[in-house]
Amino acid sequence: MHKILPRAASYLDAAAGQPLLSSHMPALRLAGPFLATCSIPRTGLLRQRQRPWLRCGGGGAVARRGLCSLEAARRGDAAEEGEERVPGGGGGRISPERRQRGRGDAAMGSSGELLAIPGVGPRNQRKLVDKGFDGVAPLKELYRDKFFGKSNEKMVEFLQSSVGIIHKNHAESITLFIKESVDEELKGTDTSKPRGSKRLTFCVEGNISVGKSTFLQRIANETIELRDLVEIVPEPVAKWQDVGPDHFNILDAFYAEPQRYAYTFQNYVFVTRVMQEKESSSGIKPLRLMERSVFSDRMVFVRAVHEAKWMNEMEISIYDSWFDPVVSSLPGLIPDGFIYLRASPNTCHKRMMIRKRSEEGGVSLDYLQGLHEKHESWLLPSKGQGSGVLSVSQLPIHMEGSLHPEIRDRVFFLEGDHMHSSIQKVPALVLDCENDIDFNKDIEAKRQYARQVSEFFEFVRKKNEATVETSDGDKSISQPIKLPSRRDLWVPGGSFLPKSALNSLEFRRAMSSFLST
Repeated sequence: MHKILPRAASYLDAAAGQPLLSSHMPALRLAGPFLATCSIPRTGLLRQRQRPWLRCGGGGAVARRGLCSLEAARRGDAAEEGEERVPGGGGGRISPERRQRGRGDAAMGSSGELLAIPGVGPRNQRKLVDKGFDGVAPLKELYRDKFFGKSNEKMVEFLQSSVGIIHKNHAESITLFIKESVDEELKGTDTSKPRGSKRLTFCVEGNISVGKSTFLQRIANETIELRDLVEIVPEPVAKWQDVGPDHFNILDAFYAEPQRYAYTFQNYVFVTRVMQEKESSSGIKPLRLMERSVFSDRMVFVRAVHEAKWMNEMEISIYDSWFDPVVSSLPGLIPDGFIYLRASPNTCHKRMMIRKRSEEGGVSLDYLQGLHEKHESWLLPSKGQGSGVLSVSQLPIHMEGSLHPEIRDRVFFLEGDHMHSSIQKVPALVLDCENDIDFNKDIEAKRQYARQVSEFFEFVRKKNEATVETSDGDKSISQPIKLPSRRDLWVPGGSFLPKSALNSLEFRRAMSSFLST
């Protein structure tokens, strides 16, 4: 095109002095980044000395026959529309007057606001309206319900496959416009949210193939108790399988050569989790469920590869040197609670063999056993290395009774010397996933899991609301439980609880019953 335009200009300048163009000369059509398609008529037009193809307004022949709309080019619609034909297939072109009238008529209707979206012209407008999107509001609702917190590509694919937006750049422009509109609305409403309505984030943890994806999709996404409550953020496995323009599969590389790629893989995993948290941070649903976290990366997987000598001392020192300051500067990475899906290594190995993910072909039962033990020592109080794992000093005493009976013996608090400082005293719900359940048939089991998560959500929400600011800015905390050096456990009021209660995971229940007497 850069070679054609100067030639065309010279030819037309030379021809401008001729009394009349030959009737055999074809019409020339010029286009550029800021010019929509313009037709040059065969007669009469070139008698004018002024270069007519540069004129975008006025009432001359160009205004009547050509279309030079900066606005249309900005919308990216010129390529989509081309030159529309007169209905009936007569071969004639629709005049600009009729085209502009049609656009104006459409704008008068309820769907006219769609034309203000970059990438939407009359054709794409009709397609959107035919699919029920007759304005900007339905598109925003679609984005919030189906694509919020996910890659923009998901909505782009939907617009192309389900709506029929042919050109990908048009679908991308529409998606970006809607995303930015929703983001702006959320920013505008953030300051008006009442205190205590903060959205909660739970991280769903567990061994490889324990059933995290099934839990998130079949339980959190499909049950009445959770589906309107939860936004699901799955683990970014697709990002690990397709890195950069050359589409490297770093997950496959890690499993094939763990000693070579362990440090590289764990670094990239952390980066993708940060990106994922940012993308989903402004969601509107009250509960965000994220598949795994940077803490399971550090306390389970990085620890495992280090013990296997796939990450050397220098590499783990480098990892730790940036892990703590980055986590401290990004509070969105710190969840309000954990959900630990628990199953034996044998069960996980069996499920892994069934799903047959290609990268996991070399994962051994011994490796799963090691991961299981690290999850247990991190998330189960009886396996922890620190003291006071089952302390209730972090909760107001009256909150103990707020735990629903279904989860009373399943909720623990992360505490101990082995725990990362940022997640000390964060609650964790432990769910038994040992049994293989067909959720298509066992609807009651499906709802039971959903109820447990819902009750845990309510408990954490009330716990957070109970932590209020006092007049001097300090947080009000209930009296702590103290353990004297020589006697049994002391509780406020001067009573004592036998030490035998501390030796059981039923400590919480024993404490609740003791305080109620």
